[in-house]
Amino acid sequence: MIIVLFFTILLFVFIIGLCIGSFLNVVILRALSNESIVYPASKCPKCGQTLLWWHNIPVLSYILLRGKCGFCGEKISIQYPVVELLTGLMFAILFLEYGNSWDTLFGWIVGSLLIVIAGTDWREKVVFDMHTYLLMGAGLVYSIIATGYNIYQNYAILGGFQFSTEWLVNNPVTGSLLGIIIGFVLLEAVARLGYLAAGTRAFGEGDSFIAAGLGSVFGWKALIGILILSVIIQFIITLPVFIKKEIDNRNRMTVLSLAAFIIYTAAFFMAQQFGWLANSTAYIASALVLAGLGIFTCREILIGIKNPENRTYLPFGPAMILAGFVILLL
Repeated sequence: MIIVLFFTILLFVFIIGLCIGSFLNVVILRALSNESIVYPASKCPKCGQTLLWWHNIPVLSYILLRGKCGFCGEKISIQYPVVELLTGLMFAILFLEYGNSWDTLFGWIVGSLLIVIAGTDWREKVVFDMHTYLLMGAGLVYSIIATGYNIYQNYAILGGFQFSTEWLVNNPVTGSLLGIIIGFVLLEAVARLGYLAAGTRAFGEGDSFIAAGLGSVFGWKALIGILILSVIIQFIITLPVFIKKEIDNRNRMTVLSLAAFIIYTAAFFMAQQFGWLANSTAYIASALVLAGLGIFTCREILIGIKNPENRTYLPFGPAMILAGFVILLL
């Protein structure tokens, strides 16, 4: 009986998430079209007909309408069911992780904001300041509540609160504020390094605000892990696109040097695992070869990206947001 009740509640949470996901689609698309999220009612972007109630059932309507408008037959973007399903799953997973608590509610709010930011960035490479400000605000509000609760617990359990430098440095509010500052400054610094390499920013300005928002929510310590993970995710996503473009442009040296670097790096770490580089001379020699290959590969890539036609750009924001979701669940 308890198991049935649990799964019933979980299903209800998932359905609520689907409905919220439908609303998030509205927020994403109307932010891009500069329309109100309240008025007018949902309509087909091609024929302008106001949608009927059964056209707006999350996921189910897309399936029943076979991915087409019920009036003119225009194809419906796959974004609609994808965002709805992602939001539903996010609601259910966070409920499983944190249960019936304020942490769950906070996770839903943060997760919804992250989906909206990723949606506009991925669709049109646009990040709206208001969405990142809301993310920063959510993080600050939560940190204030967490800090206040911490002080209350000290009074309730220990009968008093002792202020110290260590507490000032490590309390949630300080972590959130430092996360905002470090996130923005760090991403801006890296983005402006692009001017030295390619004459343009390495990332869009919106990415700096996303980093500040994530810093506000998770604190500056977790932010470092998020940024490292996001670089790995971005590399995995971008590498196939970059290689294909270099092949199409017949930049054989760049492709060959990158392939050699990846293969040699894998071999180097494998040799370490099997103890083949226990000899100091062998280890140093192998490391120098790896460094040389890395420098040569970077040189070839930088030469290529100085030509605007050879640049491969994918928004960095979604990678940061995906890393943020990983940390949120952990």
